[in-house]
Amino acid sequence: MREKILSFFSFVSDTVWNVFPSTPLAFLAYLGIITFLCLLIIFYLARKNKNKKKTATNKNKELTLEDLLKIANNPKSTTSDLLTALKLFNENFVVAQNKEKSFEFFEKILFHKNRHKKLFDYYHGSILPKNITFKDELDKLEKKALNK
Repeated sequence: MREKILSFFSFVSDTVWNVFPSTPLAFLAYLGIITFLCLLIIFYLARKNKNKKKTATNKNKELTLEDLLKIANNPKSTTSDLLTALKLFNENFVVAQNKEKSFEFFEKILFHKNRHKKLFDYYHGSILPKNITFKDELDKLEKKALNK
């Protein structure tokens, strides 16, 4: 029994050694082929993972004004986050849908510690013209934020 086990391991080790190249040129060829195969596998898995992320983001829930308020309330939100929130509001909502929450959202954005001129420019250029019926209240809010 012991001889059979030793002969089996001897056969396995001989087979493994026969797979390895015997010349330096063959070694470089094997190395190139193995590297190429590994790169193909990496690119395949990266593309597959990227497609999974796309389908996951497409299945997200619908955007609500509460989600935008969370961005505005977060003290760690950057100027680009706040500008994105304003753009999302402009694309998906109008003040008439929910007047109280909309004004609260604008107040949080315009009084945020990371506010910037870009926010006021976008607010004045895009938000105000779309919500012209509330122009007076929105102007008051903007002036109060600018004077702060």
